[in-house]
Amino acid sequence: MRDAIITLDGATRRFKRGHAVITAVDAISLAVERGTFTAIMGKSGSGKSTLLHLMSGLLTPDAGRVELLGNDAGQLSDNDLTLLRRDYIGFIFQFFNLLPSLTAAENVALPLLLARRPRGQALSRAREMLATMGLADRVDHKPDELSGGQMQRVAIARALINDPPLLFADEPTGNLDSVAGEEVLLLLKDLQTRQGRTIVMVTHDAKAAAYGDRIITLRDGRVQQDIATGGVAV
Repeated sequence: MRDAIITLDGATRRFKRGHAVITAVDAISLAVERGTFTAIMGKSGSGKSTLLHLMSGLLTPDAGRVELLGNDAGQLSDNDLTLLRRDYIGFIFQFFNLLPSLTAAENVALPLLLARRPRGQALSRAREMLATMGLADRVDHKPDELSGGQMQRVAIARALINDPPLLFADEPTGNLDSVAGEEVLLLLKDLQTRQGRTIVMVTHDAKAAAYGDRIITLRDGRVQQDIATGGVAV
């Protein structure tokens, strides 16, 4: 691809399970262009989460190559990968991964605080992000005082706090009702179409995958289908 932000060349990842060796991702080659929305689908055990972890630098390949944001992920140290993810990548998870003892603003500010930004500055930025998510009146609420949809929007605000060009979403609607799930998908689509962010999303839901402009389907660790779609308009 002309302007790839992620490139996989024969990427393979294996895991030991007892005495057996399981190939979760089997020699996959593909590229993801900047500013696109890619949905990855497949049945449980197809390798879709492992593929996302390889694409995001959370795992490195046992064979083959993964190029992430112009870097060979397999050649970077753990510290360099951590910094790359911190500064250029946002993550959104099914179960939100919010710290229950922190307020919404504190949860969103956490990446900045870990990067040693002044607390006041980090919290001010977090409140601005929450306001853009329609949560200006929830900044001081803790996770157990928020609905599932609100918690996911807090998680998205946290993922965006460093203004990353690349977002990975692992089943972001899997723990939400249909209304909240659609709100999250529309927000992700808007982040792509209006802000030019690259989004890679794992989902088991065909309706959610339809928001992507590309759908990759995995089976037994290999790409079974890779199709371009128009994606849901916003």
